[in-house]
Amino acid sequence: MQSAILSLASRYALSRTEVIQEIESAFALLLSKWYRQEVMVFLREDMLLEVVAYSKRNGLLAQRVLELPAVLSRSQFKTYLEEHLATAAVIKQVRLFKSFERRLLWGEVVRNKTGDNVLVETEIVPDEPIIAVCPLNRIGVHERFAGRFQVGQRRAFHLRQVEPVIISGTPRTKVVLDRVSKTLTENLLRYQLGDATGRFQFRCLKRYVGHKSVVLATRKLPREVIIAVDRELKERVEVQIVKPLQ
Repeated sequence: MQSAILSLASRYALSRTEVIQEIESAFALLLSKWYRQEVMVFLREDMLLEVVAYSKRNGLLAQRVLELPAVLSRSQFKTYLEEHLATAAVIKQVRLFKSFERRLLWGEVVRNKTGDNVLVETEIVPDEPIIAVCPLNRIGVHERFAGRFQVGQRRAFHLRQVEPVIISGTPRTKVVLDRVSKTLTENLLRYQLGDATGRFQFRCLKRYVGHKSVVLATRKLPREVIIAVDRELKERVEVQIVKPLQ
């Protein structure tokens, strides 16, 4: 049992404790329906399952240990448990990725069919490549048909949204990118400034996608930084000096 738990933990990127919790939860849900009452399941230290039913008698909470019935075959329960684990793995991943929303991501285009969304391979967590989607309407018209998203090209994106979805009955993590956010302009400026970012205060006031981004700053930004962002976005970055930053 221990080796099986460790194997499942590795397969679904969950901890041993999380796998045990899902085993207990899956059995509890199944047996509560079977017995038509609230049932809790506990995996004991000897790796045996203990089934406990809870009910009220004369206003007092009573509990009794039940037998573990053969509700499902071994293969059926294996499938049932794997569904629980897959869902838990996606929920865990979404919670982690959510903390990176609005960040800058660099990714490589892996699919770009005419009239369809662009698929991008990127990394939110280092050394863990994922496939994200950039909807066609989140790419500027000036870039859609200008050869800017050929397969193999590397582009900068704004991490717009992370959410759990069900695709063909399987839980998945959906990562949505975009190229039209004001935040992308700000993040690219920070990226190009590198360690010097802390010496500058700025924000993107407005973005006219494909034409220009209007940036308010308390001091001049380095010319090479502005040029680099111009080239990536294929639009002019107009910096207006204001004190204090509005």
